[in-house]
Amino acid sequence: MFAIERLSKIKEILYKQKRVDVVELSELFSVTEVTIRRDLDKLEQEGFLIKTYGGAVINEDSFKNPLAQDYEDSMIEEKRMIGKIAAQMIESGEAVFLGSGTTCLEIARNIKNKKITVVTNDLLIGYELRESIGIKVIVTGGDLIQSTTTLVGGFALQALKGIFINKAFIGVKGVNFTSGYTVETYEEVMVIQQIRNISNEIVIVGDHSKFDSTAFARLGDLQMAKKVITNKQVPNEYKKYFFEHQIKLYTTFEFE
Repeated sequence: MFAIERLSKIKEILYKQKRVDVVELSELFSVTEVTIRRDLDKLEQEGFLIKTYGGAVINEDSFKNPLAQDYEDSMIEEKRMIGKIAAQMIESGEAVFLGSGTTCLEIARNIKNKKITVVTNDLLIGYELRESIGIKVIVTGGDLIQSTTTLVGGFALQALKGIFINKAFIGVKGVNFTSGYTVETYEEVMVIQQIRNISNEIVIVGDHSKFDSTAFARLGDLQMAKKVITNKQVPNEYKKYFFEHQIKLYTTFEFE
């Protein structure tokens, strides 16, 4: 089992049981107690847990945000790595758009020390950046898609008129040779189409589980963006396609 998978499993256990024991985890994963303690150190740095003698307990403060997402996301480590890569692409003084979803949320968590303008249609991203002194945050407003933090509709589209975006980071739910890039609702497509009209550069972000999948609404074909950020586990046929069509593919290998 890779370290990323082990960390994800530890989180699942913490989420369900609220506590973990070093010895028990060591036996469960067939690794040394030293390795488990290093894992717990990393998760404590992320704010997910609080270490105790012989183990750790979940950090309940991480769940007090009323807008908090589900921490059982099986791809959370992959998304965090994508967030780090995307953050390196953003330069001081730029205006960037962060689309909705947990992958773009990880980008937000890695840009808090930059001096930029962030436009977003995700309430949680706006909330995440609320205390970032150097960042001007613009939340579009609009109609809230039920059970999400995503804003769409006429008010969202109106907020995007008369502005210019240097880089737009768009999270997708599906990547497929036939259906192209897809998201969950047509209302999201309308917002992203407007973003495409006002952005100098579109960057697609999505973990490797999105490949060979198709969601409800089509954004465009696989050539709609010249940069894609994903994980190294992306299927080889997509790597070949991106290379042949001069689409830059950034993977998370260097962060593992």
